[in-house]
Amino acid sequence: MDLLKQCQQWFEQDEAQKVIDALEAIPAEERTPELDSELAKAYIAVAHIGEREPFEKALELLAPHEEYFAGDHCWNYRIASAYYFLDEEGPALRYFEKALKARPGDKDTQEYIDDCRRRLSLPRFEKNFRERTQEAWAAFSQIEAELRQIIDTDETHQRGEELVEKCGNALKIALRDTAFELGFNGTKYELILSPEGLRNRLFPLVYFEKQIPKSLQENWNVLVGRQPANGFELRAGEIEVRAEDVQIWIEKTEDKRVRLVLHCEKLVPLMKEDTDKVWWALSMLIDQTIGEVSAIAFIDGFDVYAEPKKEPSKILSELPEILHEMGITLWRDGSDYLENSYFGYELEPVKDPEADWRLDAYIGSTRLPVIINDYLSARSDVVDEYHKDGIAVGFLAYPVSGFTGEDRANKILEFRDNLQEAILKNAGEEAVTFLGGATGLYYGYLDFIAWDLNAVLKVAQKFFEESGLPYAHFHTFRRDVGGVPLLDEKEKEPDIHEETGSLLSAEDIETLESFDEGVSGYFKKMLDWLENFIKNGVEEGRFTEKQAHQDLQIALWYAFACNNIDDYIHYYQAVEWMKASEKNAAGCATWYYRYSVALMYCGRLEEALEYAEKGAKEEPSYPWIWLEVGKLRAHFGNKAGALDAVKQGLKLEPGDHEFLTLKKEIKAGATLEQMEYHWINPDADQTLQQGLDENADDKQCAIACIRVNEAGLAEFYELFHPEQYGYKKNSPCCEFQYPVKEHLVEISFRMNEAGLSKMGIDWLRQLKEWLDSGEWLKHTPEGEPEGILTGVFVDQTRRIGLVYQQPEDDQYFQIFLNPDGTKADAFWSSKKDSEPEVYSEDEMSAIEQHIKNTFGEFENVFHELVSPDIHVDICLVPPSEERDYYTLVTMGMGAHRMNVPEELAEYKLERAELAIALPSDWKLDEESLKDERWCWPIGLLKVLARLPIASDTWLGWGHTMDKESSFAENTDLCASILISPQGVEEGNETCTLPNGEVVNFYQVIPLYRDEMEYKLENDVDALFEKMEDVSFVVNPTRPDAITGSINIGDKKV
Repeated sequence: MDLLKQCQQWFEQDEAQKVIDALEAIPAEERTPELDSELAKAYIAVAHIGEREPFEKALELLAPHEEYFAGDHCWNYRIASAYYFLDEEGPALRYFEKALKARPGDKDTQEYIDDCRRRLSLPRFEKNFRERTQEAWAAFSQIEAELRQIIDTDETHQRGEELVEKCGNALKIALRDTAFELGFNGTKYELILSPEGLRNRLFPLVYFEKQIPKSLQENWNVLVGRQPANGFELRAGEIEVRAEDVQIWIEKTEDKRVRLVLHCEKLVPLMKEDTDKVWWALSMLIDQTIGEVSAIAFIDGFDVYAEPKKEPSKILSELPEILHEMGITLWRDGSDYLENSYFGYELEPVKDPEADWRLDAYIGSTRLPVIINDYLSARSDVVDEYHKDGIAVGFLAYPVSGFTGEDRANKILEFRDNLQEAILKNAGEEAVTFLGGATGLYYGYLDFIAWDLNAVLKVAQKFFEESGLPYAHFHTFRRDVGGVPLLDEKEKEPDIHEETGSLLSAEDIETLESFDEGVSGYFKKMLDWLENFIKNGVEEGRFTEKQAHQDLQIALWYAFACNNIDDYIHYYQAVEWMKASEKNAAGCATWYYRYSVALMYCGRLEEALEYAEKGAKEEPSYPWIWLEVGKLRAHFGNKAGALDAVKQGLKLEPGDHEFLTLKKEIKAGATLEQMEYHWINPDADQTLQQGLDENADDKQCAIACIRVNEAGLAEFYELFHPEQYGYKKNSPCCEFQYPVKEHLVEISFRMNEAGLSKMGIDWLRQLKEWLDSGEWLKHTPEGEPEGILTGVFVDQTRRIGLVYQQPEDDQYFQIFLNPDGTKADAFWSSKKDSEPEVYSEDEMSAIEQHIKNTFGEFENVFHELVSPDIHVDICLVPPSEERDYYTLVTMGMGAHRMNVPEELAEYKLERAELAIALPSDWKLDEESLKDERWCWPIGLLKVLARLPIASDTWLGWGHTMDKESSFAENTDLCASILISPQGVEEGNETCTLPNGEVVNFYQVIPLYRDEMEYKLENDVDALFEKMEDVSFVVNPTRPDAITGSINIGDKKV
């Protein structure tokens, strides 16, 4: 019998130990990933709650195969279970969510996800860190005499491993993963706890150090961080190295920190063989020269050179004296360092009172910047590390609206101080370490590390109850879980109609129904009515826009209208709208059906199947969900499952035309497109099949966006090589900058890649010939100045729009071509139709002067189009002594007044311009801009500038854009976020126009994929906390703020 099958049989017989015995008999290097996964399953099966070793063994077996098992339900479920039973709910939640994605609707997985979220919202540890610390010191006390005896007698260091194991077993009761050293200084024995270069690890180590029992202090010194040691010698391989052997060059950075360049001639041969060992050796030498705490405090990183620099050097052993001359006092004690190292920060607050906690914060201070950054970027790496040791890190949030008067700011700070003092007094220093706090537009925040969370919250709750505040909350520094009310106040409910359970009344629904005439309908009017209903409701204060997005009935009608308009853009619009209401869609298969249909027509077929299957489980009595399930199951090769779905549908709708037709097509092996090429009404469908339907072409266009024709898409790539020109796909359109006679032109295919793949290679080749010939490059309308081509827009019917700029008049016009290249009888001009979308002469002068005053004089302007109804010039501000970087600033985006939610009208956010900073060596000449490596920032500005028009939305502080693929081949950056302008004087964030209107300026910061996902899973504050150390000047290969990795030279550590 095959071994995997034998293992399965043992599992069925509840004999997991036989699996372990059989698979452990196979050498590890000979086991396949599948066998390792089964062995891990067996260890999980035999483990008892509270045991650690079997679950840790399971992690060791599973972790190396993550890439191999990507998307596999069983592997993700097993590794999640191992983390879960090790009380590491953070990583458990992430893997359970992946397991659910691989097997949508799995009840067990969903229950674990829900439980993880509950546990992470209010951490409940079997033993908190305070208790673990007490137990660890008690265990250390039992063995310390033996440790001293080994140190005294082991002159040949034969018992080193035994010494480390005994001490490690005691320490890991509190500190699971801690580096430490043992020794004797001539007077006392020493236990040195190393934070391994990480500031966040100092806090638990310092706490642990302070709790040492007095009985141990007679013989032991406990130190946090490696201490300076004169004459320290390190062996790297066969090479002995001292600080005197290392040349250094020092560069001052901000906040009294330095960056080093190191060269050690002795280590040059080793660099070719084992670079890791070289980096380790030099890191150790730095720690031993100035102390590890000082290295964390003052060394901003270092590079290692194989050849010495030409400039004069110092030697590493001189570094303490050099730092002293720079006014830097070295830290020997980790506790003193932490107590005296607060970092102040300022943020641009989100003015939406319903935004996530901390998004409203505009000023704060912290002793642990990484935790703020992690929260803003929706990551939880540090929180997870603390969590596994029984440590909770979080904040208390409370409203500040009740603090008034001229000394309001002082009153807010005084309240926070009193809250902190009450907790310290009544819970004790053994329970908490405070990190700082923040003040927001609506809330105040007190940040802390809880060594005993229950003690902290008990005192905080009593304080809030006596404070007179209306409500208060505790929230961990996680964005993917909810908070815990300590003092609760019911939120104001929107005006819900009892008869409908919705913001829509029965009369409203009757109005919407009147637009639907059965076979056909006025679905664009239906959508217009809905959007006006929402706009008016928000203006009148009956509900918020967020509540409208979450309303189930509105979502159902919104999707109904968009899906029946039946074109790609509106399907995309439905997908974007519906997600917010998912939490209210339980038991409503109609929601799942419409969302699945919209996903399908956007080409997101796996997601479409996932939601269709969910809908069938939520409400199996809804017939049409089975129609969608049947089609998608058939598409993914599950013919039996598809026919079963049809069977379920016919039980509910006997003799239905759609189900009967689908049954025939499934048996005949029809494609998904063929199954979709139908109308609901039998007569209308017959007309369609006979080729007599006047809307057949439109339906074909919609269907074309369902599935990519790989061959057709490959031909498009081979023909245009769009990846070389800043290609953006499926967001919602496919766009890139294409050189026409060395002049960059925006090419926009108004469809996704599925639709693009069916445009036909012959026609695309013809389009390229027209572009390459240059015949479209210039055009002069009758009686108008000559225009230069800036944009080419192509729809699915192969109709072409050519957009021209008239440089002298700074105007635009558009002409339209038929698929064969002949001119169509249509013309658009910004002079005639879009005056509100163009700055007036006085407004343009004000904007131009503001850019010069704020960012600097610009020597060049890129005249490029964003969309036919607005144009955006991009001003190029060169590097200067004050600003050693290029600044690219849009000039024209703010002519369009964005669709800002009515409740934010008072903040004047309707107009905006964007800036992005590029390194001084960035190539911006015309030739280089043909290469996507250099042109993508310009394309990014253009995309963002047109987004408010294309999507009828708005952009502001903290908003993000996801490109869904890298901006260029030399970077993994693929998204962006807007923040306040950087490197400018206070007050220059806005420009007031002559008419009193305000134009807001925002800085564009490119993001990595996981930074974007972290923000989406949590909120903006978490992302900003993570990115505190990220420069606003674009670096295509900068360190990832989420993973916490840093770049030292060419090495990522």
